[in-house]
Amino acid sequence: MQLPKKINPDNLIETIVEIRMNPKCPPELWAGMISANIQTLGYKYVPSPQLSVRLDKNGKMAVSLEKGKENTTYGVFIKEHIRFVMQGNSLSFNCNMGHYVGWNVYQKEIGNVIKALQDCGIAQDFNRVQIRYISEYRDIDIIDYIKGTINIGSDAVGLFRSQEIKLNRTDGNMKVFVSIINKAKRKSVNGEERESSLFDVNIYENFKESSSVEFIIGALNKIHKIEKETFFGLLTDKFIESLNPEY
Repeated sequence: MQLPKKINPDNLIETIVEIRMNPKCPPELWAGMISANIQTLGYKYVPSPQLSVRLDKNGKMAVSLEKGKENTTYGVFIKEHIRFVMQGNSLSFNCNMGHYVGWNVYQKEIGNVIKALQDCGIAQDFNRVQIRYISEYRDIDIIDYIKGTINIGSDAVGLFRSQEIKLNRTDGNMKVFVSIINKAKRKSVNGEERESSLFDVNIYENFKESSSVEFIIGALNKIHKIEKETFFGLLTDKFIESLNPEY
């Protein structure tokens, strides 16, 4: 199928990229080692020792104090609408922060950060890439815009419109997970409750260790394409047109 290059609005609330690495030195040294390199790329260091970064119940990145955990954070860096976090064996990027810069810009920034990690002697090589994009649609019944049908029984359908559908598939070393949450009660930043549907596509691929930045970006480009194919492939043509696609 022909994939849109852009939709407006994109409805994205999270765009998370994670890259697993094999570090060459203790994580307590990372922030200091990368500081000079990363500043030349326009990133600012955010002091946050002993932090944990995770996804909260709404699928958003949450940072909290949590000592002694494997996901302890050893460096948070921010550049305009992009944030990356260094943890025990991974880099976690987040490109939401109120604005999605687009994949071409996003993957270029990721490549620059990977090279900086190598240049300053932090990362030896990498062995896994992951992309998770979460879209939110307010006040709509997303089930009505998914290809295919779900048969529960005519008398029961109206009683179960708040649903969560989970799909998954495996292709070699790659795994694809889709979660569609229909008409869920969610709270806004200011605490107001609203009804929204979430479309969550999460893809990761493991591979033999590689120190090539080009290889890592190529792997990310591949699973990003699969993320788009999965997302648009499950939506009806009519709904895609309502998103004002640009091809």
